[in-house]
Amino acid sequence: MSEKIDSLGAIEFESTGIITAERAEGGEAVPHRQKGGGLLWMVGAALIWGTVGVSSALMNRIETTPPMMIAFLRLGFASPFLLGLTWITTRRNPFKLSGREWFYYGMMGLAMAIYQVTYFFAIPMAGVTLVVVIALCSSPLMVALISIPVFKEKLTRRTVLALALGITGTVLLAFGGKGGSSGQSQVVLGAVLALATGLAYSGLVVFSKLSVRDAKVDRGPAQPVAVAFTLAAIILLVVSITTGSFKVDMAVGVWLIGAYLGLVPTGLAYVIFFKGMARASATAAAIITMLEPAVAAILAWLLLQEQLTPVSLVGSALLLASVLVLSKK
Repeated sequence: MSEKIDSLGAIEFESTGIITAERAEGGEAVPHRQKGGGLLWMVGAALIWGTVGVSSALMNRIETTPPMMIAFLRLGFASPFLLGLTWITTRRNPFKLSGREWFYYGMMGLAMAIYQVTYFFAIPMAGVTLVVVIALCSSPLMVALISIPVFKEKLTRRTVLALALGITGTVLLAFGGKGGSSGQSQVVLGAVLALATGLAYSGLVVFSKLSVRDAKVDRGPAQPVAVAFTLAAIILLVVSITTGSFKVDMAVGVWLIGAYLGLVPTGLAYVIFFKGMARASATAAAIITMLEPAVAAILAWLLLQEQLTPVSLVGSALLLASVLVLSKK
């Protein structure tokens, strides 16, 4: 999941929970404004992120895997990758932090853990396409609303319009699916969990921005994410063990997909997204990352035989429109 919203102080974030910002004089976060290429890098990242939902669904087709375990596998493989990247790029101990930073990164880790669990619980209930669209598009709307009391940002007409489009689109998606009352109740519950995913991700973004705003030392983009992912992986490991969700004797295919989720759409996509982000505008980033739900929908149709009704398609279009309205300069 990936967005960059000018009105939020150039917070950049995606489905793996990776956030960064640059500082100008006076400590204010400002967006990257370097000219040049970079669009292909971001397109590549968006295409890779679109495979997350389908990968988890295919994992369950190989062997029924608890959502808690899928979430742990993703972050468990991503954590050492990002810690190694932090060490290579900074040559410093990523866990040498102040007390305030430990609080911020700890809250980011908790939000990321909740985000992963609700996301992977929602997919079997509501399907890849619906969950990806709702989670992806609800996050920037929620961040915009949270930023009003937390960062004293104004409620603009654009925010109100985006919120109205987003709410309408979510309702159409939740109630526009096929199936009887039993199947529909599952879809609605999945949609609620997808909204919870968006809310958890919003918490991740807000605490990330707070950590950047109050930072005494520039930690760069990799260190906060590496620490937060590691803390989230520890949380998920403990919860998985205590709830009986932790499994070791799984099929080889499950382990391979888990490694893919952690290393490719989490670790690798993070690297290439920010390589492109340094050379592209906020508007370009917001538009390009809309490729993610499109890729997820196409893969779900090809590999999982998922389909959206005309009502659901309208809901998806409204949600995508809400993000474009919010990110418009």
